[in-house]
Amino acid sequence: MANSIAASTRAYLDSLDVTVREAAEAAVRANSVRVSGLELSLEEELNLAKAVKFVAGADGVSVEELTALKFLMIMASIPNELQKHVVDHEAVGGTLDDVGRLFPPASHKAAYVLSGATTVAAVDGLSAEEETKARQLGAGFGLETALCDALIAHARAMGLAMSRGDRELVEELERLRVVLLSRV
Repeated sequence: MANSIAASTRAYLDSLDVTVREAAEAAVRANSVRVSGLELSLEEELNLAKAVKFVAGADGVSVEELTALKFLMIMASIPNELQKHVVDHEAVGGTLDDVGRLFPPASHKAAYVLSGATTVAAVDGLSAEEETKARQLGAGFGLETALCDALIAHARAMGLAMSRGDRELVEELERLRVVLLSRV
């Protein structure tokens, strides 16, 4: 069965003018701000953003979550035109299995996706639906339950710190996230 998220990303990238796509790939490669040296391709960045939106959308995507998602894409150096594709993307027919197949199981990238998706979802408070979806995603990624618990607790704290604008706490929690992600 085709992965609806990956297929929509590939189709979109294939539809772009070659020059636009190459410029976007170069921008992501050169300017993406990621923790602990994690490198993601343009396609992976778009899939990550869609995964984030999928988890945050468990109870509907709020204005705060959409703002956090856009900020994540800005930090990844995704050009505005491509950000619009993610914002407009509706995961109709998308499943947790689709998200789980976007990144290698039990990998650093999988843990990073779980962390990012849950953090964005937690910006307006992590709902029971979002937490359930995050736990299911972590299990689907083959991540250890203890690591999932730690990443979700961290995301809850990070979301709260971000919503309060507590830069000092956000920076401290970012250092903690590096440590948590190093466990994979």
